[in-house]
Amino acid sequence: MDLGDFQLFRLALHELRTPLTSVQLNAQLIERSLVKLGLENECRLAGTIVSAARKLDELTQELGDVFRLCSGKIALDLRTHDLSLILPEILSRHGGTTQAHRVHTMVPDHPLPITVDARRLDRVVGNLILIGQRLDVLGIGIDLRASASLAEVEISVSVPAGPAEAALAPPGDDELGLGFLVSRILVECHGGKLEAQRGPAREVVLRCVLPRR
Repeated sequence: MDLGDFQLFRLALHELRTPLTSVQLNAQLIERSLVKLGLENECRLAGTIVSAARKLDELTQELGDVFRLCSGKIALDLRTHDLSLILPEILSRHGGTTQAHRVHTMVPDHPLPITVDARRLDRVVGNLILIGQRLDVLGIGIDLRASASLAEVEISVSVPAGPAEAALAPPGDDELGLGFLVSRILVECHGGKLEAQRGPAREVVLRCVLPRR
């Protein structure tokens, strides 16, 4: 992406945020008024608008963050963390949106030091869990695993394959969505890589590899 693309991207985000903020604030006011009037159905519909506007606002903030990283306006906050501790914490924080009971976590019970920007890693792992649950057509849950070698750490989300998926290629970017693209950029900013592949049992594996530095 060249300088002109970055400038267009920044302008588009700015133009999007202004009406989005207005929609969110006015929808919240309408929701409160409907609560006072006791109109439950209408209040539920207004709540849906508020929730959708909030998600769009979070997405624009996330895209803005990625833009600033890619353009060099901000730097990663790199610190050494114990991955065996922060992965369960990440899952707990995202429990309200990820149905944590459908995530089977397999993390080493010994310290797993890694130098990362913890806030961005939280975003990456949260995105991968949400994508994995969306792909889990069988509804039996997904696996979140972490392992390490001397040079790198691997975090993966595995999704069991349905009967109709056994012969399919890994899902492409269109199916994985914007969250996967944002996560891949964040991982690459750390010097790592993020890819989707098929495992030995034809399961979908969202595989994130990060250097241990």
